[in-house]
Amino acid sequence: MNTFVTGASGFVGQALIPKLLAKGEHIIALARDKEKAKKVLPPEVEILEGDILMPNLGVDKAPKLEKLFHLAALHRLGEDKDSAIWETNVVGTQNVIEFCENHNIPHLYLVSTAYTAGRNRYERSKAFCETLVKQSSIPNITIFKPSIVMGTPQHFYPGHFSQFVLLVINLHQRAETLRKKMEGSLRLPVLEPVFRLKANPQGKLNLIQIDEVAKAMTEIEEPGTYWLTHPSPPTLDELVEWVGEFIMVRMKIESNFKATPIEAAFERMAAAFIPYLWGDNFPSDLKDCSPITREYIQQIITKTLFA
Repeated sequence: MNTFVTGASGFVGQALIPKLLAKGEHIIALARDKEKAKKVLPPEVEILEGDILMPNLGVDKAPKLEKLFHLAALHRLGEDKDSAIWETNVVGTQNVIEFCENHNIPHLYLVSTAYTAGRNRYERSKAFCETLVKQSSIPNITIFKPSIVMGTPQHFYPGHFSQFVLLVINLHQRAETLRKKMEGSLRLPVLEPVFRLKANPQGKLNLIQIDEVAKAMTEIEEPGTYWLTHPSPPTLDELVEWVGEFIMVRMKIESNFKATPIEAAFERMAAAFIPYLWGDNFPSDLKDCSPITREYIQQIITKTLFA
């Protein structure tokens, strides 16, 4: 069976492709840089040079294909000043749809996201992509909606969670340096400050390990929409405790407080992440997922700091 994959050399693609190969599928990967893709993909993978932003995906001659996994996307939560998010995600998906329709590919697997509430340009783009594929003439459509995909110590990924932790560490270090200077010059008693985050302490942040996502994407073959989310995610209170304990920062979540200057600065710098700190309540089509534990979170932070 010939299976076409966009975004094959990305984080999800590198986890998914070995599992598809193990099923006996012949993988044809689309890559803008063929030589770069060869370095990260298994040697059995056939690589076609092309681009989802080009007509016919930039492919001169398409082979006979039974299904297409569309993984390529721009995962950015901030502003879309250059329109790159919309262009990559929406225009790219439209080109993929036309490619499937023109070459009679009977099954499209779209990797979307659980976060399609429209809180930023990324969420709106992925919601629109889901609409586009549902309105297409492709006979079979499977939509995967993963939550916040996390790496593992073996398959590390410096994603949004790691970026958020690094932001906390960097800002706290700056505040700590300033605090020590002030305490020394004013001869104040040494205090252990509390770093507060404005969020919902009982809100749940849905983190899911990449292995669970790739496994589900390999096993699910029927059309439909599937929530690749953790059935039992940790609360923000738990995550803050685990992170703070490891980076040695006293952290606390409160739903409302008057921010100190440093806390207000953090809110501005972390504006793209703040909406996700109030928690979400997603359904899940996964069972028996590896739990998100204190030990796992601290392993990921270790990799973030020392990778």
